Amino acid sequence: MSKKIAICSSGSSPSSSVDGRFGRCNCFMLWDSETKQYKALSNIGPEAAHGAGTGAVQELIRNNVEIVISQRVGPKAFVALQAAGIKIFAGGTDKTVEATLQSYEAGELQELSAPNN
Repeated sequence: MSKKIAICSSGSSPSSSVDGRFGRCNCFMLWDSETKQYKALSNIGPEAAHGAGTGAVQELIRNNVEIVISQRVGPKAFVALQAAGIKIFAGGTDKTVEATLQSYEAGELQELSAPNN
């Protein structure tokens, strides 16, 4: 079964570093496990005055994302992600998007059970 994974990124390539902020990351790198391809998804959060996290969640829902990998997720975004059935994993500190995906696939990332920002 195909899964879509969104990784918070500072840029639009798999070699970009992971961005530590969920709602205000530069973009999301979407990984499709069926096609084995990445797609960059712009995030409007950096320009938002408020609601960056919940706005990002809505965009991920529209793109059928099932898993998010982020270093930090705030309380409102966490609740919105949970309500949408999107699992949240912590990770990516000082890593590229590609290395973070490899860590996830190796079972090295921990699923968040509460907000951590």
